[in-house]
Amino acid sequence: MLAQATRVDEIMTKDIVCIDPSLDVDECMAIVTQKRIRHLPVMEGNRLVGMLSIGDLVKHISREQEIHIRYLTDYISGKYPG
Repeated sequence: MLAQATRVDEIMTKDIVCIDPSLDVDECMAIVTQKRIRHLPVMEGNRLVGMLSIGDLVKHISREQEIHIRYLTDYISGKYPG
């Protein structure tokens, strides 16, 4: 017996959380954490201009933290220009 195929509209999320491109990374991270979602469509008016994933956010935050650590390490070791 063949299993009946499930249609996408039966399992898809119907209440989509969309964001404006002007939000900052911290605001987006708060939304995905609070709503427990992995993707945020980015809208300008009625037009989809991008898709932001939790992976994109984590990668950006991680990169920023690496830069801060490098600056602090340089400052502590006396390499900081100033």
